[in-house]
Amino acid sequence: MTDENIHTGFDEHDENPLESHGFEKVPHRGDFPTMFDLVAMLAIVVFSQIIVSMVGVALGLPMPEMLSGEIIDIEQFIGVQVVRGQSFAVIYPLSMILACLSLYFYISFRDGKGRVARASSRGFNPNVILGGLIWLIAVQIVVEPLSLLLPRVEQGSGQGFWAIVTAVVFAPVFEELLFRGLVLESLLRRHRRLLSVVVSSVIFAIVHFQPSVMFAAFVSGLVLGTIYLHTNSIFSTIILHSINNAIAYSLITLDLEHYSYYQILGGGSTYYAVYGVSFVICVIATIETWRRRKRKIVSA
Repeated sequence: MTDENIHTGFDEHDENPLESHGFEKVPHRGDFPTMFDLVAMLAIVVFSQIIVSMVGVALGLPMPEMLSGEIIDIEQFIGVQVVRGQSFAVIYPLSMILACLSLYFYISFRDGKGRVARASSRGFNPNVILGGLIWLIAVQIVVEPLSLLLPRVEQGSGQGFWAIVTAVVFAPVFEELLFRGLVLESLLRRHRRLLSVVVSSVIFAIVHFQPSVMFAAFVSGLVLGTIYLHTNSIFSTIILHSINNAIAYSLITLDLEHYSYYQILGGGSTYYAVYGVSFVICVIATIETWRRRKRKIVSA
């Protein structure tokens, strides 16, 4: 990697991901993806989770939502959370593997060729990772007041080692392959980049189910989708997604998951200063993204 590549930051790279890896570009089959295809993709992800959960129940695996019960002491609570984490560590990756494979074959059938995620060493660029992480945290701080207006449903994934593995390893890998890889790449076959990122982010938000999380997931999807296109690599978004989840899980470990940034920062001037800085970061990042994109189009 040259010095020029290292310092490009969020510069875009427009080469075709299949052609650049020796694959032959194939023509569209019809108008894929249509609205029906998008609904079908969403249904595949949702039903994959339902099917794996049903099979788990049939095999005697305790489902996370069946483990709440009536907690009588702290030891029982911790025990339930550990078992919940172990169960989720089985259910989640299996459901996501089923979703990824099903979606890949569906796209192959509809489009004539399955779409795969772009993989480039640019995804390990430390400047992009640092900048992307700051942008990701900033945008979550900015939209949090709106998220707090939405109903919250308790859906914990448990605690313990396997809960950490699920949140920091399984979720980033599978969700990025699914939403930034298969879904976003499929949308790019027919639509412009902006619309493709927005639609893939909407689908990413919907599958989180919990209303208060969906809005934050949507804006996070916008950031991750933009960085994915700029780096031409799924590695960057997996790393960012993993760090973001690690931070979120740290708050759970510290028993701060029910606290807002306003409460964590003590409210008052400290919070408003952080919020103001975060807002400025989001504005600058958005303007810089469009400026670089426009410059790329003009030079092309």
